[in-house]
Amino acid sequence: MRKESVSTLVTVLMMACGLFAGAAEGVFAQGSEGFRFGEPRFSLAFNMGYGIPMADSEIYSQVIRDLTLEKSDFHSLIVGGSFGVRLTDRLEASIDLSYGNSNTGSEFREFVDLDDLPIEQRTKLSWTPLTATLKGYLWERGRRVSQFAWVPGQWTPFIGVGAGKVYYNFRQTGDFVDYETFEIFYDEFRSDGDSGIVHVLAGAEVSLTPFIYLTGEGRYSWADAEMDRDFVGFDPIDLSGFQGTVGLAVRF
Repeated sequence: MRKESVSTLVTVLMMACGLFAGAAEGVFAQGSEGFRFGEPRFSLAFNMGYGIPMADSEIYSQVIRDLTLEKSDFHSLIVGGSFGVRLTDRLEASIDLSYGNSNTGSEFREFVDLDDLPIEQRTKLSWTPLTATLKGYLWERGRRVSQFAWVPGQWTPFIGVGAGKVYYNFRQTGDFVDYETFEIFYDEFRSDGDSGIVHVLAGAEVSLTPFIYLTGEGRYSWADAEMDRDFVGFDPIDLSGFQGTVGLAVRF
């Protein structure tokens, strides 16, 4: 990932942590009764999960053919968060930020060095989607029981669509073979950039208290981005894939 992207990600997560801490403090200060005063207007969630890139483009085919890599080596843990704004009881808009990173060691399948030792390198892929999402809830998320009190539903399923930008970084570092001279050399090859991304999702929220709830989600995204620097001439890198996450959220 570019340095400015890392800096932005860290800044956003630190701000989100501060907001979450402040909201949580308010939650515990008001107690754990079965209702809250007034309907919530915002939500803040943090989640973790697993990402499965489809890895269906020229660069993946080449490294899988030449190196001891498989598509599963590009799977990774996902961390992220979202800030949501309640539009109606059945609709919510959110800004979502997540990050995934794979880092796998490999060696050439058909070549060894002069001492019959493996020719080793590492392949890294990171991606950071920043998206806006519109979620629709399949039934009401809560109900009013008086002029002021609001009680959340026990659990609520949702579906959604979204779009935004995805930033990626692809890097290979280590020893490589010159196919013309068969000499072994050390180098680093990299490509980074960004592209548009769209996604669909489905999941559910489970209330723990009037303020805190668990969330689980499955999301599929479509994206590909041009390769640059040391990979000019390659087809766009496939950044599509599935991710499943679970998280903890607060409504306020």
